[in-house]
Amino acid sequence: MTQANDGAAAGPVLECVDVERRFGGLAALSGIHMHVNRGEIFGLVGPNGSGKTTLTNAITGFYPPQKGSIRFGGRDITGTPPHRVAGMGIARTFQNLALFNGMTVLDNILLGRHIHMRPSVLRTALYWWMARAEETRHRAAVEEVIDFMQLQSVRSELVDGIPIGMKKRVELARALVAEPTFLILDEPMAGMNQEEKEYMARFILDARDERGVTVLMIEHHMDVITGICDRVMVLSYGESIGTGVPSEVIADPRVIKAYLGSAHGAH
Repeated sequence: MTQANDGAAAGPVLECVDVERRFGGLAALSGIHMHVNRGEIFGLVGPNGSGKTTLTNAITGFYPPQKGSIRFGGRDITGTPPHRVAGMGIARTFQNLALFNGMTVLDNILLGRHIHMRPSVLRTALYWWMARAEETRHRAAVEEVIDFMQLQSVRSELVDGIPIGMKKRVELARALVAEPTFLILDEPMAGMNQEEKEYMARFILDARDERGVTVLMIEHHMDVITGICDRVMVLSYGESIGTGVPSEVIADPRVIKAYLGSAHGAH
């Protein structure tokens, strides 16, 4: 995958060095070293409770590490509040859908533009002179992503009534309208059938290839990991037990024992 190789030559965009996070006496993460190259799709896998979501929460500032450091674009972001992390170009989706029921697909996606909005009393008072052009730009960005994610047919429907595969697509669209350079996807294909998974895999690849987004993806479906990820790291009980090319990592006996031998059979 050419973009990933180019990214490797340019150096990592994200680096985690000796990251540790504890909750009471439980070590959720211990001694994690990880880097993601610009233009990569990097997979993060492991059994439930292995520390995958904790690591992404550490990166995005929700649960800062108590030891170690996290760097993004060469800048130390350890402990940076989530809203500032988002302002640096990092967007994410969540394991459990975080859409707003009772709102349309369009309105849910529009919410993803909030990071680019600069509301003020003056702009509101002088709407026709100052705010209208800005609103038009935001609308255009949203419509472009709706086309990109092929959501035209459901754009006016309430998210409550659309299938799970479409809901996942809406959540990805909401992340993309923030115009991120780095995208964290937490189980983007959970609950999908095979056809929906193939669609989502294509959208993730297109986001990387056409929009220049680097992707860190938590995923349980190993066919997806081996199919679209450039590299993968496997976690078990908060520790890394393998990093590298997916086909090689999943053949590691430690990985087979910790992950494939138990969790994979259920997927």
